[in-house]
Amino acid sequence: MKKILLYIGIALVALWFSFYTENLTEKTRREEMKELKPDQLVNALMKDSLTTLNQRAISIQELKQGYIDEAFAKQHGRVLGIGSPTFYVIKGMSEQVKMEDDEILAIVDGIQLTIPLKYIFGNTAREASGWFNIDDFQNTTDFNAVSAAFNAYIAQQVKSFKAGEHVEFIGAVAVRNGEKLQELTLIPYQLK
Repeated sequence: MKKILLYIGIALVALWFSFYTENLTEKTRREEMKELKPDQLVNALMKDSLTTLNQRAISIQELKQGYIDEAFAKQHGRVLGIGSPTFYVIKGMSEQVKMEDDEILAIVDGIQLTIPLKYIFGNTAREASGWFNIDDFQNTTDFNAVSAAFNAYIAQQVKSFKAGEHVEFIGAVAVRNGEKLQELTLIPYQLK
């Protein structure tokens, strides 16, 4: 009798863990996103999700005060892999702005920011956004194609930006572990 109850218990546990539920809307959206080309994917996400980046963004002052703390980095930053810098979404404004060689140079809370307007490279914008997981792509070429599309989208959006006396921004930065924060390159998601 005990053996029969044990077998029934094992069968019920196995049956219980054989099924899972998933929100159909989320599953459908994820499947649709997989079908999009990188530039279509980036366009869709930037139109739909820019406000979430703004809500997640931290100030330069918060970054200066907390970037050394591991708990702060886990809460606000993203890491691609071992040895990778920590990527943050930041927002702010500067009254000390000048244009130089297709870049905006600004000082915010004692940090020199360089904001490229023409030549935007790397994975900073993709990684800081947190929108893309490498496991969702068939290979690294597809994953890197998203970075290229993201950078091209950003360059297109900011190419006509003319800095006046001040600039407001939401952007991505990469901070290496142990690095002193004196200068940062900010990849802009949005400039005003």
